[in-house]
Amino acid sequence: MKYFAILFACVVFAAPSFAQAAAPAGLQASLNKLHAEAQKIARAATNHEKAEAWLALNHEAVKFAEEMNRAFPHSRIHGDRIEPQAAQRLAQKATSYGVRVDFCEPGADWGANNEGYFKYLELWPNGPDADEATWMGPVGNQSFCGDFEGSIEELQEIIQHNQHFISQFPNSRFIPEAKKRLADAKKMIAEQQKNQQHN
Repeated sequence: MKYFAILFACVVFAAPSFAQAAAPAGLQASLNKLHAEAQKIARAATNHEKAEAWLALNHEAVKFAEEMNRAFPHSRIHGDRIEPQAAQRLAQKATSYGVRVDFCEPGADWGANNEGYFKYLELWPNGPDADEATWMGPVGNQSFCGDFEGSIEELQEIIQHNQHFISQFPNSRFIPEAKKRLADAKKMIAEQQKNQQHN
């Protein structure tokens, strides 16, 4: 634990010099913002301040992934490596600040994960942005990669997650989308069950 704390401090407070030589301007600006938010997390005096900084860090990681797709539109996975390797190194640098940025093979694009949203809920479970953190974190809408097959089990999980979200945050701005996903999942299950009866 002590080693991890020292390592995290080194990552947070070291200037992002690694990527400066190779990163396109947009990516370097995004890396600088990630670095700034990671510093805020490390220096925050209260859990609420840390929670807000984690949320902001996840927002910036999403923007960084979008910049990666613009800068490296033809990225591909070759064995254990992602090509171009410069892109992989930049993603690893971004990830070192606390939110995973990686290449998703099924979607063939770069994406950011949701660690910051989970940290927000851990630090401030009833905070003003708890609905966003829950929607993006536990409900899974900011997972960097997914391979949805439309199975009954997956659809039932979608129903469970969205029903719980609607119950927990009835006034959230995400409610319309949650209701739509809930209705779509129920419809897909009904169609699958109907098809099974005819077979």
